[in-house]
Amino acid sequence: MATVRDDVIPALERSPLFAGLSKDQIHKIAERFDDATYLADHGVLTEGLSGPEFFIILEGDAEVIMDGKVIHTLRPGDFFGEMAALDGKSRTATVRAKTRLRCLTLGDGTFRQFLIDHPIVAVNLLPEIVRRFRSVATNASAGGGQD
Repeated sequence: MATVRDDVIPALERSPLFAGLSKDQIHKIAERFDDATYLADHGVLTEGLSGPEFFIILEGDAEVIMDGKVIHTLRPGDFFGEMAALDGKSRTATVRAKTRLRCLTLGDGTFRQFLIDHPIVAVNLLPEIVRRFRSVATNASAGGGQD
């Protein structure tokens, strides 16, 4: 079993992804994740490349970049990488650390199985994915980006 840092459980308890789960369930989930740190201005994901990793931000800020334009800033509690982790296709955006960035990561193509094992997390993930799609659609029709 992986060692979970003391600050991880409270961070996950605040995340809407883990709403409805007990502290024990969240602790068991946290053991499946790795802890990774990226320096400011470091690219975490690259648009157009493939990758199975899913990320949850614990500390720091990151920029979401599409077609060379910053379209959104991610902060602690936000997640990214879910689309390529779900469908195995290329990344739809680049994510770059704006500040020192600490994330929990779930890699090796295990995100789909993780959601099967934890259906509450899958259900909690859906409204956020829908919100993101609506935001992109609204911004595309208005001709602008988001932040």
